[in-house]
Amino acid sequence: MTSFLITGDPYPNNAPNGGNGSTGVKGNQGNPGKSDYNDSNCSYYCVTPPGNGGTGGNGTDGIAGSAGAKGKPAPPTTLNLGIVTDNVSIRAGGGPGQNSGNGGVGGMGGPGGEPGTPDSNNACTKASRGSQGRGGRGGNGGNSGGGGDGTTVIANYKQLNNGSSITPSTFRGLPGRSGAGGSAGGNAGNSGYNGYNGATGPFGSDSVINIRQVP
Repeated sequence: MTSFLITGDPYPNNAPNGGNGSTGVKGNQGNPGKSDYNDSNCSYYCVTPPGNGGTGGNGTDGIAGSAGAKGKPAPPTTLNLGIVTDNVSIRAGGGPGQNSGNGGVGGMGGPGGEPGTPDSNNACTKASRGSQGRGGRGGNGGNSGGGGDGTTVIANYKQLNNGSSITPSTFRGLPGRSGAGGSAGGNAGNSGYNGYNGATGPFGSDSVINIRQVP
C-alpha cells in the first residue's frame, strides 16, 4: 500500500508554564511589654503586656500559563498518481494545536512576626509569635491551541489497474492539551486556592480530497 499524509507539523514544545508566586513579607514584631514597681507591696506589676507578633503577609498569586498556539494548517497539495497499480491511501487534516502551559504555584504566606519583647521584670505574660500569612492562589492553566485548518487535496490519476484503489479520508486537527491550574501556596489551614484548568481549544476545519481522472 502507498500512503500519503497531508497535515501541519506538530509543535515541538509546550507553551511556557506560569511562574510561581512570591512568599509574603514577615509580620511586624509585637510591641514591647512594660512593668512597674508597686511600693506598697514591694512587687512588680504589668503595665502593658507585650503584643503578639503580626500576621505575615499573603503570598502572591501564581502566574497563569501561556496559551497554546493554533495548529499549523495542512498545505494545499496536488498529487499526480499516474497509472495506479497499488492501493493508495490519502489522509488530510490540520496539525494539532499546541499544548498550553500550566499555572504557577501560589506563593507561601509570610512568616508571623516576632513576639513583643518581654518586660525586664517578667511581670507580664509572654506574647506569641504571629500567624503565618495566607498562601497565594495558584495561577490558571493556559487555554490550549485549537486544531489547525484543513486544506484541499487534488489527486490526479490516469488509470486504475485491476485490484488497485484510491481511498481518501479526512480528519479535523485536534486541539492541544489545556494547562493545569497551579497549586495553592501555603500550608493546611491557611492556603490559598488552586488555579483553574485552562479551556480546550476548538477542532480545526475540514479538508476536502478531490480525486479525478486525467488524460
